[in-house]
Amino acid sequence: MKERYRLSAGFLALSWCVASSQAFAQTSAESDATNPSRSDPSVQTGIADIVVTAERREQSAQKAPLTIQVVGSEELARAGLTEVTGLQRVTTGVEIGRGGANTQIFIRGVGGAAFNPLSSPGVAFNVDGVYVGRPNGVNGNFYDVARVEVLKGPQGTLYGRNANGGSINLITNVPSLGERTSDLGLEVGNYGLVRATGSVNLPVSDTVAVRGAFNIVNRDGFISNGTDDDVQQSGRVRLFWEPSTDVRLLLNADYSHFGGKGGDFVYLPRRPGASPYEAQSEPAANAYMRAFGPLGPLIDDQRDDNRQDTHLFNVSAQLDWDLGDFATFTLLPAYRHVDTEYVTHFATRLSADETTEQFSVEARLGNSTPGLTWVLGAYYFDERSPDSISNVFASNILQNYLIEYSPETKAYAAFGQATVEVVDRLRLIAGGRYTYEKRALSGSITNLAIDPPALLEAFGGRKSFDGFTYRVGAEYDLSPRNLLFLTYSTGFKAGGFSQTIAPANVFQPERLKSLEFGSRNRFLDNRLQVNFGAFRWKYSDIQDQRINFDPLNNVNFITFNSGDATLYGGTLDVVAKPTARDTISLSGEYIHSEYDRFFFQTPVPFLQPGSSGCALSGPFAPGATLPYSSMGSNTNTGPLPVIVGDCRGFQVARVPEWSGTLAYSREFPVANGGSIVFDGLVKYSSARWLSIDFIPAERDGAYATADATLTYTNPEGDLSLALFGRNLTKSVYYTGALQTAFIGGLVAANIAPPRTYGVRLTARLGK
Repeated sequence: MKERYRLSAGFLALSWCVASSQAFAQTSAESDATNPSRSDPSVQTGIADIVVTAERREQSAQKAPLTIQVVGSEELARAGLTEVTGLQRVTTGVEIGRGGANTQIFIRGVGGAAFNPLSSPGVAFNVDGVYVGRPNGVNGNFYDVARVEVLKGPQGTLYGRNANGGSINLITNVPSLGERTSDLGLEVGNYGLVRATGSVNLPVSDTVAVRGAFNIVNRDGFISNGTDDDVQQSGRVRLFWEPSTDVRLLLNADYSHFGGKGGDFVYLPRRPGASPYEAQSEPAANAYMRAFGPLGPLIDDQRDDNRQDTHLFNVSAQLDWDLGDFATFTLLPAYRHVDTEYVTHFATRLSADETTEQFSVEARLGNSTPGLTWVLGAYYFDERSPDSISNVFASNILQNYLIEYSPETKAYAAFGQATVEVVDRLRLIAGGRYTYEKRALSGSITNLAIDPPALLEAFGGRKSFDGFTYRVGAEYDLSPRNLLFLTYSTGFKAGGFSQTIAPANVFQPERLKSLEFGSRNRFLDNRLQVNFGAFRWKYSDIQDQRINFDPLNNVNFITFNSGDATLYGGTLDVVAKPTARDTISLSGEYIHSEYDRFFFQTPVPFLQPGSSGCALSGPFAPGATLPYSSMGSNTNTGPLPVIVGDCRGFQVARVPEWSGTLAYSREFPVANGGSIVFDGLVKYSSARWLSIDFIPAERDGAYATADATLTYTNPEGDLSLALFGRNLTKSVYYTGALQTAFIGGLVAANIAPPRTYGVRLTARLGK
């Protein structure tokens, strides 16, 4: 308890010393280099509006009846974001970890702990309106970005597929007609960081423009063996054609490659005397692992053979056709390809070779008038991962499995939403979406520890899932700058197949129901912004993925429905602009979360001491009735007696009770006409569970981080030099974890970056 108070006090003290403007949408525009207040404060003395497309149309973030945070391009640059995991450093309620090459995104505890293509995300990630189906395909997009919108709560009506916890929308810059511009950036820093970025906008004719951009990053790893590095090369080309005022066509193509060693895990509890960033492959770490539990001596040493080789290729188009007063028609076809190979370790060596192809198309009709805003649409999604394989190796004594899988998903949806003004200043909201998904899987597990290899089990099947999600609510203008809204919305994530035999191979759909009240306000001649909201979520049939024993008693990655949870809380976002040169922002979020139902089962001979913090009961003999329904049945379908764990009452994993940011920005004019701007950001998070075993090693304590940037911009505004420091407090904290398969109580955890610093040079040419 004293530690919590010390951290809280430290957070408050640091908040007043080191803070950052741009924590959210309202301030990100204020720092945009195109904002004339940078050079002439008299031009813009209030808080600037941010235009978002969260509801499939352009509107001010202050007019959107939902909880939204927007990270602008300047804030992304200051935070040094090169991949999605960095978003949690500048937002609240967002936790992002890694499982191999897969990104695990959680908003308020709702998401997906994916380690293979069989587990779907619970937060929809969209790039320029295109849904990204695979968690290993979300990176490679963080350059030449206009903004990132983080929508909290189920977006089941307009975004649909796998948007239970919310949606993250990344919007890149669109080519501009008649403009010839170029931007170049170079960033160097500790851990051998070298990053080069650039973009060019070229007018081809009066109606055609092309924009190209690139991003090259090379940074050494934070972990002692060089893992958790960042090696990537990306490029994007966009062509915009406007043959008339009624028709616009945007074509996109991009490619990314991720190399180096890739991400890895560190052990918790930490080896006594060890650095937090000690790699599993270090001799001392291997000795620690082998001595940790009775099965430790049977596990082979972890080797320094991590690697990552991921290629992403994407093409898409967007056609917007203005049909006059009736509506605008939008067509958005897209193709995405991911090919990844990687090796990672968690007291077990996991190597994988996965290829995923995704095709999607969305068609919409919509219009907005003072009295009616509406949208109707249809969506099709087809994703395949043919002939993907992974090898899980602990030792030839314990486990050496080759897992082959070929999952397929086809999804169809029809949706619509309308906002109608019923009386002056009062509008009603109603929308719905019907989703139909067909899932198929074929695969097998082969034991490579014997010669010749032997088939352990074949798995697969075909099954369809459907669901109807909806949103209803009301919004009321107290004044032109004060909005109240109340909404009730639902989310749906289809079920699927796990890599084991029936009936345990089927997991059921996941659903979320959300009640939300909010208010958006501007006061004091647009110098003070106060937004607040309250929510209550009912989260049912939660899909989790964990290492467990399947019905044939093989150690396996099992996706299953763990139970239900209730979450409620509130958010408060305050932005103050006391002068034209000063911006202060405060954002805080409180979330009370608790599992109402959470059960799991483990065969009696394989239950390791210290592997669970939940209440245990049993044993239950084969064929006995269990106190819950799991793995497709409420009876013990395996050949061995099982122990049942009951985790009800625990705080939901990856949900801090308190999180927040406090930010400050100050512009100092320079005699030559240039400017120096100080930006700082403090992020605080209370303790949270890193995974779903609820053992002491998975409980990460409260932490606070501080970032600061000092930027000089020349009088012409086309050249800037910035000094930056991130995690100046040198805080050690973690973003996710996985309990090791054969050693109860030993956890492999994602560790966040240590203190980093460097310099960034940016040149902007043309206008």
